[in-house]
Amino acid sequence: PMKYPAEVVVPEYRPGEFYSAVKGLEDMPEGGERCFVCYRLRLEKAAQYAAEHGFDYFCSTLSISPMKNAAKLNEIGEELSEIYPVKLLPSDFKKKGGYLRSIELSREYGLYRQNYCGCVFSKQEAERRESGKINPENSQN
Repeated sequence: PMKYPAEVVVPEYRPGEFYSAVKGLEDMPEGGERCFVCYRLRLEKAAQYAAEHGFDYFCSTLSISPMKNAAKLNEIGEELSEIYPVKLLPSDFKKKGGYLRSIELSREYGLYRQNYCGCVFSKQEAERRESGKINPENSQN
């Protein structure tokens, strides 16, 4: 049994919002400006949901990834805290072994993991990296 039961909220899939938001940034490497626009889009959805459902705080699991810039995520979240009546719970879940723990838990519970963030542009970059067509050291984070 879970010590702190949590409801998983699955929002409606709206890829058009993402594509509109990142238009013109498609060729940016993962970890660049396109990602920052995506962070804002995702965090704003979380802040809106939290505000609409009476929560005091909002946060994101995005910071668990070593490819995600936790400082930038927290900066954007703080900006959104000025717009919505909810506070950001600042986080960097990859710290203190958090990323390694996420791998352990994923194995334990049979959770799917991938080597890209989830957007088609990041997937294409990961495929090029795996095929040796780009140097991983040239990617930003």
